[in-house]
Amino acid sequence: MPYLDLEELLNARKNFTKKEWVDLILRSIGMEPNKLTKREKSLLLLRIIPLVENNYNLCELGPRSTGKSHIYKEISPNSILVSGGKTTVANLFYNMATHTMGLVGMWDCVAFDEVSGIKFKDNDGSAIMKDYMASGSFSRGKEEKMLMLLWYL
Repeated sequence: MPYLDLEELLNARKNFTKKEWVDLILRSIGMEPNKLTKREKSLLLLRIIPLVENNYNLCELGPRSTGKSHIYKEISPNSILVSGGKTTVANLFYNMATHTMGLVGMWDCVAFDEVSGIKFKDNDGSAIMKDYMASGSFSRGKEEKMLMLLWYL
């Protein structure tokens, strides 16, 4: 939110029980908590952690069309969903030819839909991604870049 008063939010939080607060969060992402079990609520809350926590990597496995990617596509203007599976190191990290930052530098959260099919045209793409997921930084060209987070789906 562009004009978030954190103190106001923290003070308002005191007026809710834990259950009420969880229900409020779930309603804010379009879910009806009265229809969900405690486990289902926990799993849905887990999905939004990458939107608020730096360098949090998550892999969610499940059948197609079960809503795994919905939250990253629809809920936050600060996340992007990369569908398909083909990308380049330049597109994802840093384009040395144009000196422009890739997706991980422009978005707070990058989610991959159907990550099992991801393929890099560059041979070093997987190595850069592994390093980035471990440390939150990557080297490309002459400098090292420190960025937020990357999330797998």
